[in-house]
Parts: sequence; C-alpha cells; structure tokens
Amino acid sequence: GTRALGRLREGDVMDVLGPLGHGFSVQAQGSVVCVSGGVGCAPFPLLVRVLRERGVDDITVLNGSSTAARLYPAERFIRTATGVRVLEATDDGTRGAAGQVTALLDDLLAEAAPAAVYSCGPNVMLAAVAARLRAERGVALQESSLEAPMGCGFGTCLGCALPVTSGGDTRWALCCTDGPVFNSDVLRWDDVLAEVALP
Repeated sequence: GTRALGRLREGDVMDVLGPLGHGFSVQAQGSVVCVSGGVGCAPFPLLVRVLRERGVDDITVLNGSSTAARLYPAERFIRTATGVRVLEATDDGTRGAAGQVTALLDDLLAEAAPAAVYSCGPNVMLAAVAARLRAERGVALQESSLEAPMGCGFGTCLGCALPVTSGGDTRWALCCTDGPVFNSDVLRWDDVLAEVALP
C-alpha cells in the first residue's frame, strides 16, 4: 500500500474508504494532556486545534521518541493553536528530558490530575499510560488510540481483534470499527501486549 501511494503523482485519482472507526472524544472540559510516542504524534495537531476551537485553553503535549532525529517537531503541535505547552523526552537524552515520555506524565500527575488524557503511540507506551492512570482517580476521560494489524479496515477480516472488559467479562472488540480509540481502562493490556489468543 505504501509503495502504491508513493507512485501517485499530483492530479492522480484514487478511491478512498473512510472515515473509519472512532476517534478521540472532544468534549473535554478543563486541562488536557496528550501523550505522543513516536509516530503516535499523527492525530495530535488536529486534536489540539479542535480542542482549542471548543474552548479548552490548558493543553499540554508530552512528545516522546527514541532520539531527537525521530522526534516530531514541537512547532507542529502549536502552529494550529496558541497557548499549547509541549514537553519533550527522548530515550537517549538528545532532546528534552532523558528517558521515556511516561516519566513526563508522572511529573504532571504529581502536580494535579488533568481532566483528560489522550494517548497515541506504541502499545507498550499506551499500557504504561493506562497503568499510571489507574492509580489516578481525578482523570475523568482516558483515551488511547491503538495500533493493531488491520487487513480490511471495516470489520470483515477480524484481524484487529482486541480483548476488552465489559461488565467484568472479556469480549473481543475490533480496532478498526470499535476503535482505534478506546477508553484506556477497558482494554486487557497484558493480553494486548502478549498478543495471545484468549479462551
């Protein structure tokens, strides 16, 4: 698919199926934290702009990557909206705080609980964010945008099934149609990370 897109030239026509699935909720009131890991930066410039348009004026983006060369430029988060704070972390310490972006979240949670936390990045990062938020009672909205293998994008192939809890029971949800954004506390993170078949 990427090769086919790379061969397109300006003016070429293509068929596109979308939008698919469910995105982030944008009804947040109060302070908002966006946790961005690596290529998980993709949804946040638009989300930040929409939140600002809806009156959210306290937005912090925690932007992390393995190294400075792979870090999404901070100005791209704020060019669509004013009054946005960007804090950076790199695993190797070449820009911002040295270490994982989740350490920046720990620092913010120690100050005060935001009204909402949105996260997108590697599933292992999302699981770490969810674990931290389980101990934090003041965060009303906790959403994660997941990565999963998607063959079809509209629920036919079942390749993106994820285990979620519902009323104490486990059921399967499809990342493409039920997600890719989920409430962080409904996912069975150990099973998501292990990618094991459940009984």
